[in-house]
Amino acid sequence: MPPEPSATTAPPVAEGARGRRPRSGGSFALAGAILAVFLMASTAPSPMYAIYQREWHFSSTVLTVVFAVYMLGILAALVLFGSLSDHLGRRPVLLGSIALEAISLLVLALAPGVRWLCVGRVLQGLATGAVTSAVSATLLDFQPGGSGRGPLVNGVAAAGGMAVGSVLAGALVQFAPAPTELSYLVLIAALVLLFLGVLVMPEPVTGRRAELRRILRPQRPTVPEGRGRTFALLATTMLSAWTIGGMFMSLGPSVASGLVEHNSHFVGGLTVTVLAGVGSIAQVLASGWHGTRAVRLAVPLLLIGLAAVAVAVVVGSAALLFAGSVVLGAGWGLMFAGGFRMLSALATPEQRAGTSAMIYVVAYLSAGGSSILLGHLTTLFGLDNATIVFAAAAGAFAVLAGIGSGRQRG
Repeated sequence: MPPEPSATTAPPVAEGARGRRPRSGGSFALAGAILAVFLMASTAPSPMYAIYQREWHFSSTVLTVVFAVYMLGILAALVLFGSLSDHLGRRPVLLGSIALEAISLLVLALAPGVRWLCVGRVLQGLATGAVTSAVSATLLDFQPGGSGRGPLVNGVAAAGGMAVGSVLAGALVQFAPAPTELSYLVLIAALVLLFLGVLVMPEPVTGRRAELRRILRPQRPTVPEGRGRTFALLATTMLSAWTIGGMFMSLGPSVASGLVEHNSHFVGGLTVTVLAGVGSIAQVLASGWHGTRAVRLAVPLLLIGLAAVAVAVVVGSAALLFAGSVVLGAGWGLMFAGGFRMLSALATPEQRAGTSAMIYVVAYLSAGGSSILLGHLTTLFGLDNATIVFAAAAGAFAVLAGIGSGRQRG
C-alpha cells in the first residue's frame, strides 16, 4: 500500500532508553530493512488476486474483503501492542513480529482456498501492526545523533518496500514457476536473515519492565480535547488518501492487467509500484513543507490523476492508466503527508499517542471500507463501471479535504 500511516511517525523513546541513545549504523540499517521487507510482503499478494479469483471462483467483493481483513489485523495490533516494545524491549517485539510474519506468509503460500487466504492476511496484519511502532522507535534509537534521519528512513523504507514488493511479486507471478508460492518463499528467506540480524542487535531499551497485563491493556484512540471539529475536517485528508490507496491495492492490478494483452500480472503489479513509489518521492521532496501547502497541491493532482484513470478505463488505454497513476501517486503522497502533519499538530505532548492511534484508525478504515465497497460495486456493475464511479467519489473526497484543511496550518 502507499506508505503505511504508521510509517510517518514513531512513538517516543521508551523510558528505559532515555539518557542512553546507542549509535549503531548496522542496527539502524537493519531496522529500515525490516520495515521494507514487511511492506514488500504487504503488497506481494496484489498481483496474485486475479489468479486466486479465477481458481477459487469468488466475487470481487470477497477479493476486497481479503484485502480489508489485513487492515483490520493492523488496527487490532496497533491498539493492543502499540507500546509493547517500550516495556518489553525492541528485540523481543521485533523477533516475535518477524516470526509471526513468516508464519503468515507460509499460510498464504499453502492456502487451499479463500478462507485460509483470509487467515494468512489477518496474521500478516497483526505482525505488521506489531512491528510498526517497534521499528519506528528502533530507528529513533539508533539514528545518528541529531540527524533526524529516523522518520525519513521510516517513510522511504515503507513506501519503497510496497513499491518493490508489488513489482517483484508481479514479475515472479508472470515469469517464474509456482506463481502463488514463490514470492512468499522468497520473502520468508529474507525474514530468516532479518531474524538472525535482530538476534545480535543491541537492545536499546533498559530499565524496569512493566507487568505484562498492564502492557497489553488496549490503548484508546482519542481526538485532542476541544479540537473535535477541526480534527474531523482535517481527517478528510486521510479519507481522501486512503480511499485511493484501498482502491489501488485491492483492484488496481486487475484493472491494469485487463487493459493489456494476456492479462499480464507483471503489469498489474506495476500499478501499486507506481502509486507507492511516486508517493514516497513526493513525501521526501515535500518534507519541509507546511501541511496546508502539501494538501493544496495534492488536490489538483488527485483530480487530474483520477480523471486520467477513469478515461483510461473508458478508452482501454494502459498507457493513460499508468500516466494517471504517476500523477495520482504524487497527489496521494502529498495528501497523506500534509494531512498527517496537520492532524498530529493538533495534539498536546500527552495526547500524541492517542491522537496518532486515531489517525491510523481513520486511515485504515478508509482503505478497508473503500476496498470492500469497490468490490461490491464491481460485483454489481462490473470492474470498469465501478472504477469510474469510484474515481468520481474519490475526487469528491479530495475536494472535501482541500476545503476542510483550507484554513489550517501544520
